[in-house]
Amino acid sequence: MKRLVLIVVVCLVCVSCARTEGYTTPFDTGGKVYKLALLPWHTTTMDFDFKYRWRMTQSLLTSCKDAGSFELKWSAYPVNGGDVDILENIKKSSLWERRKYGKYYPVVSAVQSALSGVDADLALLYDISADNADFDSDSVYDARCDYVRLFLVDVKTGKVVVEFVRTDFMHNGAAADIKQVNLRALNKWLTE
Repeated sequence: MKRLVLIVVVCLVCVSCARTEGYTTPFDTGGKVYKLALLPWHTTTMDFDFKYRWRMTQSLLTSCKDAGSFELKWSAYPVNGGDVDILENIKKSSLWERRKYGKYYPVVSAVQSALSGVDADLALLYDISADNADFDSDSVYDARCDYVRLFLVDVKTGKVVVEFVRTDFMHNGAAADIKQVNLRALNKWLTE
């Protein structure tokens, strides 16, 4: 029985690794640098900004640095380090709409109009569910109950790239996952 379980696990690992899209950083864009704007995220946790804003913005800055061809220029949140301007007077409620199965998606026309005064190439929006760990479980440190769904909106064309990752905000597992989902989305946008 143990052999069967081991074989199944090895097969699942091989299949999941085969599906992973490969990319190398820095991205080759021929020297062009794309300007990003971080718009307000949608979260399930009331105090998300207080608890995780720094982690989210630093992971995004690291992603941009690793990618080499993207620069975070505007943000709806204060960003430590880097020359990032604060976007003001953006109505968070107008940027998000609830769709099928209760999932939230950005309203592309509202995103485009919110960034009409700046020269941004792309807008980043996150739908985040955090602090969902089950404290009654013995394997709480293995739990990845939280998620980050990234929406990368091309401001000029309205094209949306979506990436998703399960993570764990409560036990500092989110920084690497957020960086990974950012790089995957930026790579997907460049290659499509």
